[in-house]
Amino acid sequence: MSPTHRLHKLDKRIYDWATRTRSPLLDPHTPKFVQATDNMAPWFLVSATLAATGGPRLRRTALRAILAAGTANAVSAVVKKLSDRGRPDSSAVPLARRPYRSYPSTSFPSGHTAAAAAYAGGIMADAPKPLAALVATLAGTVAISRVHSGVHYPGDVLAGLAIGAGTALVARAMVPPRPELTFGARTVPDGVSDVDREGEGVTVVVNPQSAAGTVAPLPAADVTSRVARALPKARILPLSAQDDIAETMDRAARTCRVLAVAGGDGTVNAGAKAALAHDRPLLVLPDGTLNNFARTLGLTSVDVALRAFDNGRLARVDVGEVDGRVFLNTASFGSYPRMVERRDRWAERIGKWPAFALALWRDLLEVSPTTALVDGEPTRVWWAFVGNCRYRTHARVPALRERLDDGRLDVRVLSAREPFPRVRALGDVLLGRLSPDKGYTERLTTEMSLTIPEEPRLLAVDGEVAEGSARVVFTKRPAALRVFVPAVDPE
Repeated sequence: MSPTHRLHKLDKRIYDWATRTRSPLLDPHTPKFVQATDNMAPWFLVSATLAATGGPRLRRTALRAILAAGTANAVSAVVKKLSDRGRPDSSAVPLARRPYRSYPSTSFPSGHTAAAAAYAGGIMADAPKPLAALVATLAGTVAISRVHSGVHYPGDVLAGLAIGAGTALVARAMVPPRPELTFGARTVPDGVSDVDREGEGVTVVVNPQSAAGTVAPLPAADVTSRVARALPKARILPLSAQDDIAETMDRAARTCRVLAVAGGDGTVNAGAKAALAHDRPLLVLPDGTLNNFARTLGLTSVDVALRAFDNGRLARVDVGEVDGRVFLNTASFGSYPRMVERRDRWAERIGKWPAFALALWRDLLEVSPTTALVDGEPTRVWWAFVGNCRYRTHARVPALRERLDDGRLDVRVLSAREPFPRVRALGDVLLGRLSPDKGYTERLTTEMSLTIPEEPRLLAVDGEVAEGSARVVFTKRPAALRVFVPAVDPE
């Protein structure tokens, strides 16, 4: 007797035992459950729920899981076409336990099980343990129900589990976990703060103008009241339109033990400069149009930031510097700031890649390249980006940072080249490293010089546009700024 024949006999024996076994817990519900898992319905529902109610981390988890399930389902369909194994004879299965409709495809493998296992694998990569356990239990129930209802042999289910596990690994490689979305980027630990947890010695500068022109995350009065409740002994300074932000921040930092800043990236930048000048720890309360630095630290809301202060965990992060200005996120020149603004505005409607390509093309049609010397090399620059630490790239645009302590500048330059400079620039960005020429370059460095002979010499520093000098140098100040970070450690 061949090994294959023996396996088939064992498979049939286990199937007969499973279908003859009575289960008051499973029998009444198996048919409904089998039908409910058709067309990956539960997995679409779970992913939609996570996408609608979860943060960036859970949305990424939902994307990975549904990608894995869909791939497993497609692979199973291909294998079924190549298989000639018929469905088991379910005549011995109690009628009440059978599904309401028949399945005309071949039996091997179980596509439902493959999709369920793949989805569970995608979820378990980085989801909270209760959610991972729930989905794993649901996937296990799918596998059991396929045999218990008489639809599949146990071998079909095992093959489905193997396909699901394999596609989950592929999906994880394509959409890897990003712990920094929840825990924050890596920083240099700097001990625990000894300041009063009720806020004595803390000055909080609140900028109600940070979200001007948009719907603010929280009204300024709400931020102020939350801070006042959490830090009753803190001094709170609301900014008005007439206040000089830099001067107010400097005055606040000079007389406090901890400087807290409620606002967006531009406001936080001003606070960081004052905190550096007076060697004060900085508490970032994200309440602006953009909160890139706060999100990179893992401070996703004002409440999370206040809890971070209460825990007292301090860390040091790198700071970039150019022409006497510090930057926590990015500095750029050329047309880069306007291009990214357009991309973000269109991305929700047409997707990030199409939005980026369209924004880039619109920008190339409307602007001329800037003549400059980059590290002494003459270059005609469409746009250039200098990041404080290495950024991950989404659609050729820097998006996330895993570290704020690598001592590097992330430099990306798109140059104009003849002939057909606009068409070639679009190709350089979309093809990236596959482009035969070097119109688009990326590199990590500790210093970069820039000379722009003609005015205007505009620099965008953490989203704020300013006139630069004829020659500027981008440098790093490693581990220069002390900040409060969440107490949760991804390790």
